[in-house]
Amino acid sequence: MVASKSFVAASSILALAFAAPVTRPLPIPARSLVERATYAVFGGDGSTGAGWPKQGDWMDFESLWKLNEPTISASCSQFNQANNSPDETAAIKAGIEAASSSSGVPKEFLLAVMMQESKGCVRVPTTNYGVRNPGLFQDHDGKATCNEGGVQNPCPKDTITTMIMEGAGVGNDFGLKQTIELSKASDVSKYYKGARIFNSGSLPAGGNLGGGVATHCYASDIANRLIGWASDSTSCSEGAIGGMTSSQGFTSNAGNSNGNTENKPTPTTTPTPSATPTTEAPKSTFTPIGHQEGNGNGQQQQGAAKGEANPSAPKAQGVSATCKGYYTVKSGDTCDAVESANGVSKGTLSKLNGGLNNDCTNLWLGYAYCISA
Repeated sequence: MVASKSFVAASSILALAFAAPVTRPLPIPARSLVERATYAVFGGDGSTGAGWPKQGDWMDFESLWKLNEPTISASCSQFNQANNSPDETAAIKAGIEAASSSSGVPKEFLLAVMMQESKGCVRVPTTNYGVRNPGLFQDHDGKATCNEGGVQNPCPKDTITTMIMEGAGVGNDFGLKQTIELSKASDVSKYYKGARIFNSGSLPAGGNLGGGVATHCYASDIANRLIGWASDSTSCSEGAIGGMTSSQGFTSNAGNSNGNTENKPTPTTTPTPSATPTTEAPKSTFTPIGHQEGNGNGQQQQGAAKGEANPSAPKAQGVSATCKGYYTVKSGDTCDAVESANGVSKGTLSKLNGGLNNDCTNLWLGYAYCISA
């Protein structure tokens, strides 16, 4: 990775050091179910053709919950906080079920991502490296947390529910509902790709979920959690998985009845812009869609004014209070490319957007940045 203005657009999640699994060991709890004994390394594009699990391979929610509940109950010790009470843990389960119903995101998937991000600690610290990442899902700029400027014990049930809703993408512009949609996939790979986007902000060029800039094992970890892996012991190498094109150590058992199907409903939207990085100039035929709703690229090339006056995409942190024109970042954009394509002078983005760092390496996919004021 070259830390320069050629760095491609990434989500704010990237600023969180990629939300890697917590490495501090937790007490080893007794489990009523037998977890998957080995970690299967999933390389490639997330497709079943590359050996990734079918949705029918996933454990059902109740089994996954029972498998992970002991870890959830002891999860706050990693942060030197009081562990969840039984009521708090019960609120997590109810919140996942409610968020799944509201968002259309499978509850098994929500549970897997939560375990990856916080292991279910309701008092997980809020991190902030240019943008807030609070709560059970360490989601993008959410509101709900029980550990920011003070610790809440007990953590209110409503707060726990909101943490999970925001992670799922209900009341949040960049939750799992949106990242699944951004994957543009219609098969089970949409979940693995959605997890990768949730972690890094976009899919890597070439589509290998272990490549590019991210926690390289993130999508593989999520797939393993869905089939019953519930420990910190992993054979996934951050340095090697990007070169793999298929899975190792897994054979599909789809066809066994576990309550999951390949066709569980998820939100459907008009296809979002391609996640493949490109330096091609924006097209005037771009159609506003989804939670990103249009970037006004065509308008920017039609008249004298720079940018879109009232973007429907969420505005990036620290935009100028006197901003008159915005540009919404698409996959593959860099600060230099955005400035060049919109005819503004070099350094404009950093000047008008206080949330950008000096190297402009934290440009967020799908957010509106000021380009004229």
